[in-house]
Amino acid sequence: MKEKSKKTYDAARTKELILNAAEELFAEQGYSAARIDAIANLAGYNKSLIYQYFKDKLGLYTEVVKRADQLGNKIFEALAGELLSDEATASDPVKFRRLLEEVIRISYQFLLDNPRYLKIFLWESAEEWKTWKLISYSPDDYVLLYELAKAAKRNGIIRKDLDEMMIPILMMNMVIPFVQSYKRLNDMLDDKAKWMSQEQYKDQIVTFVICGIMEPSLL
Repeated sequence: MKEKSKKTYDAARTKELILNAAEELFAEQGYSAARIDAIANLAGYNKSLIYQYFKDKLGLYTEVVKRADQLGNKIFEALAGELLSDEATASDPVKFRRLLEEVIRISYQFLLDNPRYLKIFLWESAEEWKTWKLISYSPDDYVLLYELAKAAKRNGIIRKDLDEMMIPILMMNMVIPFVQSYKRLNDMLDDKAKWMSQEQYKDQIVTFVICGIMEPSLL
């Protein structure tokens, strides 16, 4: 029994190291350019082990995406899960506003803390999502936010001239260009005192999103 547990632990550790190496190369080179040989060399294992655990490159890529999404969900659930699961959020302007704030702040910090995930996302965008459409794992963020947005629209919390379908699109894609732009803009300015901190920057994004989504009379 102890021997079986040891093998299970070793397999889990091996998979983790392979996923770490794959994540690094997918982030730096994109799916198309990353090679199984290079991933195996970086992980320190024979490529046959990658095929054994993940079947092929697409299977490995799927697990990298899945791991990133599950980590993000875990962080979001810990920090804002109560708001998302509370039925009153879609009818209470104060709670709905707090949820918008948390989604933006958590998403921004997550991409800041995990720049490889941001790079993978940008590679996908540059390649017109051709690989994303093939993976066997589908993140459920869009569905959750869309259902919440539909309920909030019925309750008059979302602007009348905004289609509720835009809410998950805005929430899932708004943060990415801002995370990209902060360092670039910061490096361009000679007078750093005139630039804002990351926290002030996030505050500005939150204000922009809330004013763009919520019914103006509720602000």
